[in-house]
Amino acid sequence: QYEYQVLDNIGSPYGENPRQAAASLFFCMAPSKDATKPVGQWNEGRVVGKGTVIEHWLNGEKVISFDYTDPKWAKEIELLRIRGADLAARGGQLWLQDHGADVWFRNLRMREIPADEVVTADPSFQPMPVPPAALEKEEARVRGMLEKMKAKQ
Repeated sequence: QYEYQVLDNIGSPYGENPRQAAASLFFCMAPSKDATKPVGQWNEGRVVGKGTVIEHWLNGEKVISFDYTDPKWAKEIELLRIRGADLAARGGQLWLQDHGADVWFRNLRMREIPADEVVTADPSFQPMPVPPAALEKEEARVRGMLEKMKAKQ
């Protein structure tokens, strides 16, 4: 499962936390920078997933590039696991979702990456840091998720 966050960071509570902002791998990996265009302009996103490597592009710039089996990303991947996602899942489906805000999509395309096309993680990739106030909210949300999981056991 790859969840590429689509939103205008300005004016959205999700935009406060880079791990939930535009082009993030939602609730897991922040982009390296905010490459969004001004509100009201079209943004162009691209998701690349091959093997264990994930790339997110925004407006022609690669903003995420990592191998989810690399131990240095274990904390981020654990956030995703707590949320119930599974990066190893495969299926080739594209789902579009909204949470009540205006959103438009155009020119959606999907292609299978040929076996001989190499996709490698960028070793210099560094996600944007999460500001302390946003991190506090995220940690509270994670505690709530863990409590719900524990209650179900």
